[in-house]
Amino acid sequence: MSKISEESLTHLKKIKQSLSDKKCEQIQILDLQDVNSYLSIFVIATAKTETQARSCAKDIEKYMKPLKLAERRNHLTDLPKDATGWVLLDYGEICVHIMTEEMRSYYSLERLWGDAKVISL
Repeated sequence: MSKISEESLTHLKKIKQSLSDKKCEQIQILDLQDVNSYLSIFVIATAKTETQARSCAKDIEKYMKPLKLAERRNHLTDLPKDATGWVLLDYGEICVHIMTEEMRSYYSLERLWGDAKVISL
């Protein structure tokens, strides 16, 4: 069974607090390390609107960017104005998914990764 480092736990707490401060709902953290060989941790949150999702993502970026954990594969500035309702921030070990309720319901990542352990912070 894999263990999450104290450093990662610190980042996860900050990310969760940021999402909570921005009024995201249903914030869930999944440990995928024992379920999938190339994924580690998913943070999934529901935003009421695309604008709220972008605002949350920008706050998380402010915190994570100086840490230089991994090169992001999805830049906020690359997203079209009428984006899909799903913002993905990839930091290597930690992937943050901020989704509208419709997208979260449709893709149901928690069900897809149902064998993953839920992390309570």
